Amino acid sequence: MKFLYKLLLLSAIMSPVMADNAITENDLVKVTSGANVKCVTYYIYKKALYCNPKVSKAEPVDPHLKDEEKLNIVFDDRPWQIAWGNKDKDSTTIEYVPLGDDINNWNELITSQFFPGLQDKVTPRDFADRFVQKLKDDGYTPVVTFLKNSPDQVVYEYRIDKPENQIQDEMQMITVDNKGMYILHYVIKKFDMGQSNREKWLKNLSDTTIK
Repeated sequence: MKFLYKLLLLSAIMSPVMADNAITENDLVKVTSGANVKCVTYYIYKKALYCNPKVSKAEPVDPHLKDEEKLNIVFDDRPWQIAWGNKDKDSTTIEYVPLGDDINNWNELITSQFFPGLQDKVTPRDFADRFVQKLKDDGYTPVVTFLKNSPDQVVYEYRIDKPENQIQDEMQMITVDNKGMYILHYVIKKFDMGQSNREKWLKNLSDTTIK
């Protein structure tokens, strides 16, 4: 399990991926069955799939990555770029950044993870507790608030105020079904995301469903 929590921490705090921040909403093309466009990068915008047909200098993203998402994620009203992902027999991870954000120095990040079979080994609350303990073991002093706690789903927020280069406020939702465990992270590089932002992302996470 130690590797699993390290993976979660890396994806939520230090994600080593690349993206292009030189485009605007006007460059996005809605993806439809009749659209004759070659997509380079994909975005979720206005509850639909969009893409950017321009060639980027950034590291390319696997175009099939969008098909691996296990959740119907509810984003806010900005376009969110599918920036990076990985799938193997143990997990699927997909990361998103807002249009214009630089993933190498990101300000906001959404990470979606799926772990098949993990629901048979640990409950959502146990998983959250172990995650928080792992943060403490690594030397952090998180401020933790549990917002929802049921047998099938836990939502909690943790805030880190030091060291300075790791200041962040993350909301995390852990959900299980008979296929596995799903973890959805929203993180911003502030110690306190603010009440209005907190309420918005709590609703977005709560409205997110399993596909």
